[in-house]
Amino acid sequence: MKGEPSLSDIRGQDRAKALLEGILSGGLSSGALLLWGPEGVGKRTSMEALSRKILCGGDPGFAPCGRCLSCRMPLDRHPDFRLLEPGETPSIGIDAVRDFLRGTLEAPLISPLRIAIVDDAHRLTPEASNSLLKSLEEPSGNLLFVLVTPAPDRLLSTLLSRLLKVRFAPLSETDLAALARTLRPESSPLEAERAVAMAGGSVGRLLFLLDAPPSDPVAGTRSFLGAIGAGGKVDQQAVAEAFPSLSEKEGFEIFLDGLERLLLSAERVAAGLSALPGWSETSLPALYAREGPDFLRASLHDRIGEMRRLAVHNINRGLALEQFLGQIGELFSPKGNGK
Repeated sequence: MKGEPSLSDIRGQDRAKALLEGILSGGLSSGALLLWGPEGVGKRTSMEALSRKILCGGDPGFAPCGRCLSCRMPLDRHPDFRLLEPGETPSIGIDAVRDFLRGTLEAPLISPLRIAIVDDAHRLTPEASNSLLKSLEEPSGNLLFVLVTPAPDRLLSTLLSRLLKVRFAPLSETDLAALARTLRPESSPLEAERAVAMAGGSVGRLLFLLDAPPSDPVAGTRSFLGAIGAGGKVDQQAVAEAFPSLSEKEGFEIFLDGLERLLLSAERVAAGLSALPGWSETSLPALYAREGPDFLRASLHDRIGEMRRLAVHNINRGLALEQFLGQIGELFSPKGNGK
C-alpha cells in the first residue's frame, strides 16, 4: 500500500473529492459513477484511490487500512476488481464488454463490494454501450460501476442518465506550479513557469512539457507555426521537424493551444490591441489580421475545436494537420482574401 494514492492526495479537486467522500460516507453499496473532466487532472488517480477504499475491508474512513487482504493485494490481481480499457484499439466493442461483465453479478470474494471500471468510456461502440446499459438497468446490490472519460458528450444519453456524475476541473496554475516543484524538482523555475503556462490545467501536459527536450515541442511548434507565411506557403521541412512532437497527444494539444492563441492575437491586433504573450514578437498576428477575413478566422477556430473533439478518438493527426493547412492556404489565397 505504501506509495499508492488516496483521495486526500489529489490536488486541486476539492469539489470532486468532497462529492466522492460524501458518497463513501453515505454507505455506498452499488450504483454507477462517471468521473469526467480534461485529460491529466486526476480522474484516473482518483479512480485507483476510490477502488482501494471501496475494496478495503478494514477501518472506516476515507483511506484504505493498508492491512487487510484486499489492501495487500495488487489491484490488477484482485478478484473483486475489473478494469476495461481500450489500449491501442480505437474503440471498445461489444465482445470486450461482454467479457468484462462476465462474473460481475457474483458475490464479492474478499471485499465488501465488487468494482468494475471502464476507462476512456467515450470509446465504447453503441452496441457495447447498450450491453453495458442493460447491466446498469438491473443493478446488483454489491457492484459499483465507474466510467472515466474526458468526453461525456460522446456517451449515449441513455447511459449518461444512469450515472452519478463527478466533474474534475482543470488545475489552477498555483496547483500546477506546486506539482512541478514536487514531481520535477530538477526543472528550473523558468522551465516550470513556461510549462505551467502552456499546460492548460493538465498534469499530464505539464510533465510532457517538463520532460521534453528544449526544442520539443515548444520551439518545434513555434517553428511549425512560423513556417506558415504570406501566400499560404508552408515550409514542409519545418513541418517535418515539428511533427514528432505533434504526433504525441500532449504535443498535439499544445499545438492547438498555440494556434488558438495565434488567432486570438490576430483578432486583438485587428482591434488595435497587442498580441498575446508569446506571439507579440512575431509578425504572424498582424499578417493574419491584415490578410485574413473575419469569417475565415472564425472557421479556423471552429476547425481547432473540431480537432480537439476528435482527438479523444485518436484521430489521424497527420490528416487533420494536412486539412488544416489547406484552410491556412485558403486564408492567404486570392480567392480567400478577395484580392
